[in-house]
Amino acid sequence: MTLTDEKAAKVAEITRNLLEERFGSDFVFDPIIVKARVDHYDYDYVEVQVVYDGDYDKLDNKWLLGMTRRVRPELLALELADHPSFRYIEKSDWEAGPPK
Repeated sequence: MTLTDEKAAKVAEITRNLLEERFGSDFVFDPIIVKARVDHYDYDYVEVQVVYDGDYDKLDNKWLLGMTRRVRPELLALELADHPSFRYIEKSDWEAGPPK
């Protein structure tokens, strides 16, 4: 898989646009980090880490589960055949950093 900086930025933009369309001003999604990864079976995938700031109770988890199917056609258009994997991280957890 070749995930260039340009393609990673495009995946982040696509992700942000979909999230903002669905959640409007209830959340801020920043940063969105896109990385090429390889799983333990040696398969390539695209990891999308979404840091969000907003009321967790307003986060529609059922809708978020469909992000892979919403983003996948866009990834194919970018010639990224690998499946995306999404992680949603609350801003306060992101700022706190990894556990010590």
